[in-house]
Amino acid sequence: MMQYIHSSHTLDKDIKRLRKAGKQGEHAVNKYLEILADIRKYSCWSESVTCKRTRRGEQRIKNCIKYDLGGGYRLVTVLADNHLYITFLGSHDETDQWFLRHRYDTFEPDASFYQTEEVVFDQENYPETSTKLSEPEDAADQYEQELQKKIDEPLLKSVFQGLFRNSSSPTG
Repeated sequence: MMQYIHSSHTLDKDIKRLRKAGKQGEHAVNKYLEILADIRKYSCWSESVTCKRTRRGEQRIKNCIKYDLGGGYRLVTVLADNHLYITFLGSHDETDQWFLRHRYDTFEPDASFYQTEEVVFDQENYPETSTKLSEPEDAADQYEQELQKKIDEPLLKSVFQGLFRNSSSPTG
C-alpha cells in the first residue's frame, strides 16, 4: 500500500515556535515527531496512531483528523484518499484560529503549499480493513452511544426533578 504525506511549509515555523514555548511545547513537538514516525512506518490507521487522536474529532473540515499532543497542543491533518495533509501544529487556541482561516481550503496533491513524500507500507503492517476514514458523525454517534449506556431513567429523573414533578401538572 502506498500513501503520500504532504507537509505544510509552515510546520518548521510551528515547531520552532513550540520549542520556544517551554517544556510543554517541546513535549508537543516530540509527540508530533512520534506520530509522524508511526504514520510513516505503520500508516495513519495503526493503533499507535489512532489512539492519539482527540476524542471528539473535528467537524469543521471534511476528513480532518486532530491529534492531542498534550499540554493544550494539537496537530491537524486532513486525509483525502491516500493523501495525508499535515497542515498545522499549535496550541488549542491557535488551532481554533487556524480552522477559522482555513475551513474552506481544498486539499490538492499538486498544491505548492505542501512538501510531498511518498511512503510505501509493508502489507503486514497495513490493516486491510480500514481503507476509508469514517465520517465525523460516526465518532459523534459512538460518543452518544457510550453516553446512553451510562444514563438510565433514575439518573435522568434526579437531574431533571423539577421537570419530572411538574410534567403531570397542567399549569407547568
